[in-house]
Amino acid sequence: MTELRAWQKEAFEAWRGAGNRAIVEAVTGTGKTRVGVAAIVSARSLNQQVLVVVPTIDLLEQWHTEVKQQLPSVSVGRRGNGHRDDFRHSSVLITTIQSAIMKGAPQPRPGALMIADEVHRYGTDGFARVFTDRFDHRLGLTATLERQDEGVDTHILPYFRTKIAGCDFARGRRDNVLAPVRLMTVAIEFTPEERTKFEEHDAIARDARKNLTSKYDCVASPFGEFMKTVTKLAEQRDLPEGRLASRYLSAFSKRRSLLADCQGKIDALGTLAPALAKSDRSIVFSETKASAEAGSALLRERGVQSSAYSSGLDRLARTRVLQQFRSGALTNLVAPRVLDEGIDVPAVDVGVIIASSSSRRQMIQRMGRVLRLKPGDRAAAFVIMYVPGTMEDPSLGAHEAFLEQLLEIAEEQVDVPLAQAPTLLTEWLTRPVEPKLEPVRASSKPPTFTEPVAAGELSRSQGRNPAAVSAAAVSSPSALQTDSVAGSIGTPGNLDLMLRYAATLTAKEARILVDVFGLGGQQPRSAMTVARSEGVPIEIVVKIREGGIVAARALAS
Repeated sequence: MTELRAWQKEAFEAWRGAGNRAIVEAVTGTGKTRVGVAAIVSARSLNQQVLVVVPTIDLLEQWHTEVKQQLPSVSVGRRGNGHRDDFRHSSVLITTIQSAIMKGAPQPRPGALMIADEVHRYGTDGFARVFTDRFDHRLGLTATLERQDEGVDTHILPYFRTKIAGCDFARGRRDNVLAPVRLMTVAIEFTPEERTKFEEHDAIARDARKNLTSKYDCVASPFGEFMKTVTKLAEQRDLPEGRLASRYLSAFSKRRSLLADCQGKIDALGTLAPALAKSDRSIVFSETKASAEAGSALLRERGVQSSAYSSGLDRLARTRVLQQFRSGALTNLVAPRVLDEGIDVPAVDVGVIIASSSSRRQMIQRMGRVLRLKPGDRAAAFVIMYVPGTMEDPSLGAHEAFLEQLLEIAEEQVDVPLAQAPTLLTEWLTRPVEPKLEPVRASSKPPTFTEPVAAGELSRSQGRNPAAVSAAAVSSPSALQTDSVAGSIGTPGNLDLMLRYAATLTAKEARILVDVFGLGGQQPRSAMTVARSEGVPIEIVVKIREGGIVAARALAS
């Protein structure tokens, strides 16, 4: 098979070091499937049979093609999409999750390997039936292990035991696995009617959220935890808190729909059309089928070879659209969530987000679609549209986790009026980028892995103080945690080095450093949060954070 990249080697060795039971997190576009193929090679050397579980038919066919191409001597079967292979003639069986949990589904010999692609999808009671004791070796793959319910703690982590940080965006850029990127944010205004409706729904949502957190002990943050609790409460419609939770979710959904489908964003696509026409390929990420079709129609009117790609198309039509996009007959897709996960698309120059998502996983999937390497090391460009004064507004903390990761690797970031956006985007598409960073080389000794997290312990482990992180959990680049001193420098003992560096800064700079790394014993704070509290641009916070890491490493050496 093709030689593994540095991070893939580290992740594979970390999985073996974890007793062949772990989940590898690696952002879209960095090649996590190859880690799975390496695990298949290892399993076949032990005469193990392999079951690869995928959530969609598209991934079923992509995995089959990849394994056949990389391992031509291995017998590979499929289950799903009209295929009914089994283990009598296949040593590796790739199956959709729906086929895998059907009564009478083919089972491998005991002691087999399971590879669960997009493993975060299997955290429900029904899908989790695939997690059986028949598999001695277990590998989960995902861009980010995140759900808005208890499925990760209840089903997924107890089965796989360990989570390995394989490749984030910063690592992918350092290793030249991902393309350089520029980021543009563009403010779009509501119409007066849209603003009135939005404020009505917003008032209901805010009031309900306030009461849910104050009267019924719903955790206020992180938002994902709040949504998990509220979604669960909403099932109890016979109770006051259940009705309140349902009221919040209804207002939240209506508010988000207004943001996703506001007329100003569709019109803005028309303004961007001249620049999108000059790009090799572009994707517009919408929220609904209606906005996808409206946006695509407008772009076609303005000379862009565009098509909507949504659940409104049947499977044959979706396949045809993707083929045209790959061949270049189409240069733009406008797609809601159906394109976020599990669809193989070619290198894209521009990603336009007209509808944000409260899901960090969804935003990371979108980011990975655009950051795939391109011929000639062309830079990618992101255009994020937002309505000022709403939960989409970056100055109010919108896209926080997503934007932080983008800003850490972005060549530049600007907020511009819509009238200036087409000219700047066109210039970005032709302007070369700085020379690549040197890639990180794989360590000569086997990397360690993040310590196993037992069921029920995940939320506590994610919130622990960086000084309490063990050296074993952070001694490998594959396990770095970018928001902790220990993860950034290498060992908890180097906290003192960071404090020595802080003493060389101004009072405000030192305060920023202390806050962003949690040097005072408190939880580390995000760069976005610190920037807001200190009243400085986020770029300054990111620069101070990076300067602290560099200085502390220099002192350590």
